[in-house]
Order: sequence, then C-alpha cells, then structure tokens
Amino acid sequence: MAKFKKIIFLDEEGTGLSPYAEVLFDKKLKERQIEGISVTSRGNIVLFPEPANQKIAELARIKGLSLDEYTASALQDTEFSESTLILTFNADSKQKVYDSFPKAANVYMLREFVGETGDITLPLGGSIEEYDAVCAVVDRVTDRLLERLTRSEETI
Repeated sequence: MAKFKKIIFLDEEGTGLSPYAEVLFDKKLKERQIEGISVTSRGNIVLFPEPANQKIAELARIKGLSLDEYTASALQDTEFSESTLILTFNADSKQKVYDSFPKAANVYMLREFVGETGDITLPLGGSIEEYDAVCAVVDRVTDRLLERLTRSEETI
C-alpha cells in the first residue's frame, strides 16, 4: 500500500475542482474497499467558508456524489507531513504552496503525479457541458492516481 495516508486536493479557493476530486476519489476508495487513506480538499486562498461552485455541485449530484454540506477551508502549515500528499490542478497553485509554506512537502500537480503533463482548469463562466468535460478529465486522472497509490511503496 502507498506511503501516503492522507490526500489533500487543492485549488485556488477550495470551491471548484478540489471538493469534486475529494468526493469522487473518496467514493473510488470505498468502492474498491481501500482503507487507510483519508481524502480532503483545501484552497490556497479562502477568505471565508464558501460552498462548492454551483456547477461543480450539480455535476457531483448527477454522478451520485454530494457536496451539500461542503464548505471551503484554507490549507494550513500543520497539514504537511511525510504521509500527506497534496495535489493541485495547475502549476500556479503548486508554486503558490511552495512560496507560502516553508514546510511544504509532497506537493504535486495531479497530472504530474500520475505521469502526465498539463494543467486542469475550470472554464470559469463556461457552460455545464464545459465543466463536465473538465470533470471527466479529473475522473480519468483520479483512476490513474488510485492505481499509483495502490502499487508497492518502492514505486512511489
């Protein structure tokens, strides 16, 4: 099993892809009966607790996931550890973590961690279909993440 016991999905405000990835990945862990990995989401800049983006919440609902009780919270310096993996969706968010937190460790872009390249970004102001296309990428990449995390520690 992977050396990581906690995964934090991180986006800018903690209201877009991070809560979606959290509930999606948590569901995948439960479906495969994988225990010992907790999943949460955070934002780089969270001024006050906000719910998930409405389009993201709707797409989650359509997929049988709930973000009804979700509120954004900011990443804290105390969350970094050898057993915590922090996954961002773009290079800017990753860099911001390293710029903001002297103790930052194990921070990767989601695609980078699974051997791909490129940012994953929401089309702010876009249609629900455009959001759904981005969520489909997150779904596919989180499948690859699950595969990587369940390999032996030597490969991580």
